Amino acid sequence: MWFCPDKYKRAVVNVNEQMKMLKGELDDREARLTLIEFLKSNIGLTVELISGVKLAPYQEIALKGMMTKHRSMCIWGRGCAKSFMAAIFCFCQSIFEPGSKIMIAGPTFRTSRIIFSTYLEKIVKSPGAELLMQAFGGPPSKRNDLFEWQINGGSISAIPLNGEKIRGFRANILLVDEYLLMPQDIIENVLKPFLSSPIDIDERIRIRSEEDNYIARGVLREDQRLDFENNSKMVALSSASFTFENLHSTYQDWKAQIYGEKNDDEGCSYFISQMAYNALPDFMIDQKVAIEARDGGSSRASFQREYCAQFVDESDGYFSAKKMHEVTLKDGEDPCALVAGRAGKKYILSIDPSFSKSKSSDFFAMSVMELDDEKKDGTLVHSYAIAGGDLKNHIRYLFYLVKNFNIEMIIIDNAGYQFIEAANESVLFKAARINLDFFEVDTELGGSDYGKMLQKARSSWDKEGGKICIKQVFTTEFIRKANQHLQACIDHKRIWFASNVRANAIGWDKAVNTHIDTNLIPFENVGELAEFQDDAIYQTKKQCALIEITTTAKGTQTFDLPQHLRRDNTEKRARKDNYTTCLLGAWLTKLYYEMSELKPNENATFTPFFV
Repeated sequence: MWFCPDKYKRAVVNVNEQMKMLKGELDDREARLTLIEFLKSNIGLTVELISGVKLAPYQEIALKGMMTKHRSMCIWGRGCAKSFMAAIFCFCQSIFEPGSKIMIAGPTFRTSRIIFSTYLEKIVKSPGAELLMQAFGGPPSKRNDLFEWQINGGSISAIPLNGEKIRGFRANILLVDEYLLMPQDIIENVLKPFLSSPIDIDERIRIRSEEDNYIARGVLREDQRLDFENNSKMVALSSASFTFENLHSTYQDWKAQIYGEKNDDEGCSYFISQMAYNALPDFMIDQKVAIEARDGGSSRASFQREYCAQFVDESDGYFSAKKMHEVTLKDGEDPCALVAGRAGKKYILSIDPSFSKSKSSDFFAMSVMELDDEKKDGTLVHSYAIAGGDLKNHIRYLFYLVKNFNIEMIIIDNAGYQFIEAANESVLFKAARINLDFFEVDTELGGSDYGKMLQKARSSWDKEGGKICIKQVFTTEFIRKANQHLQACIDHKRIWFASNVRANAIGWDKAVNTHIDTNLIPFENVGELAEFQDDAIYQTKKQCALIEITTTAKGTQTFDLPQHLRRDNTEKRARKDNYTTCLLGAWLTKLYYEMSELKPNENATFTPFFV
């Protein structure tokens, strides 16, 4: 269904019929203008002519909306080609509006680079795009913090969307991918002011100055001043979100602008497109999506959001998405996501290893929680998630964490405890004389036996000697207790999720100026590492929201992803490994404070004395 309010309705001229009526010859200028008018009115044909790409009808409609409105929002489900259409929009806007300065931004630099390199650059360099290639001024420039390509007197740039980076750029077109992940502070204090500043401000000042002179001489009247056209645009791309998140708030604001009789923002027009997977042409539908719809249940909140482009109030998993949102620190609050520990603070590390080198395997996941001794709770401040990585790279990252965070304890899935032993044998750990060791903790015990176990563990725990590691066996009983504990921590605000580092000016400056050996991390620079943390912490909450509980006929409880998601074995499949490390982290926080409150064992068999 398409809706257009009366205030946006205008008489549509059939350009093609007008073209049929042309007779005789056109001079050069008339020929150029006529061709431009024809190509812009037949945008699908134009795209195919210059790039070799044939658009589907819904893509043509969306592209026209992006090009003709000042604010465009595309809430599209999986498989609807959001990033592909972003690339198409970039070169069409540049061709029809010479001098356009387009900036592509996303929650991480990798996100914006995907649109730039994986889609835009690939289209331009593909067979059939020879005409399009001629519009670009040579090859693109690629730096660590900026990808840029000159085109038709303007440029297309991809940058990381942190507050300081975007403030240093001038552009009149802003394309934001994964708008769902944008911190509210950046939306309010960076994006909106950015769009209110015209790119041609110097030219406008010159024209106003000349008009002042003409008016002073009586040559021009005040009402004859030139009206400057608003040439700024913002295109927001995203899947749907929960109704309590920032995206839905912006969506509602823009929808009110469309349905209202007058715009609150005068001179600014709006376009919103929502596209579900089942609205796509049949030939564009991935069969796996159809399986998802049939087997997973179309009423699931996750399916409604990600595939049907519908906003939902709550998750239908074991852990409440809304409550996790409530225990997420607001932008600007400390701690934000960290790349190194804060002075005087203590941390615990949880690890869920995966040794497969397949890109479709589970994540090798690690999570760091900052401890609060006063409140006796923990805040997730750092996460690691790599699928198919090399063991040596995981060891390097562990070394980075141990060197940069004041780690009090480490908990690891018993099935992968050999990872700690492998790390101890590595060149890095031996050179630094770091040897991590285990002490025993039995979570199956209860009553007085549990107290005795804690006392024994308290005596064995030796941070200075490196004896800080716990092997956790994932028995049915532990899985039940740990999940119930994590749910209680979320419900009663005993666990927190760090605020966005990108929305924290002090935190961001401190992060990017932290000296970290980039050979130890899977990122080109510390800025990318910091950006990744915001997304990784969000993904941890997203994984938790997907977990559902099932009970067998014998009463055994299972906490896992929905069955239809477990069937997916592609690289982009849903995973739960960061949820597991969050689960372990919450459990270890409880153990840490239970052990810390114990007095040293007074029943020692030997009492030292002076001779």
